[in-house]
Amino acid sequence: MASRKIRMMTTIVCGMLLIVLVGIGSACGGSDESTSGRTTETPTAETTPGLVVYGVVRDADGKGVEKVGIYRSYASYPSELIATTDAKGEYQSDFYYIPGDEMVTVKAVTSGIEFTPAYYYWRHYYGYEKAECNFSTQR
Repeated sequence: MASRKIRMMTTIVCGMLLIVLVGIGSACGGSDESTSGRTTETPTAETTPGLVVYGVVRDADGKGVEKVGIYRSYASYPSELIATTDAKGEYQSDFYYIPGDEMVTVKAVTSGIEFTPAYYYWRHYYGYEKAECNFSTQR
């Protein structure tokens, strides 16, 4: 008789524990947003911290210079090709994630030509940034 009481109490306690665990699971995000009424923002470039660089490279007569490499570097990291100018001399890099503050350098590079300015250099603060960096050839 005592063992029957113990089994019955164990069954009741386990059942209650199961109910509590299911309730905790639902409260911790176990349900989807359509039934909970909550919405989750999908990250986009504009809501994610990082950088897009764009601009134009022109010659001394104001015409676009094609196939100029645009390089970006952070602090003491090596330069990385992020874009190449088109037939109009225009370019835009992809979005690059930057988790916090960072020193950024952007320069235009092609064989045998020097550009003004030689480079752009600034501190990128946490957040989304779209930076315009225009270059021109020297006379």
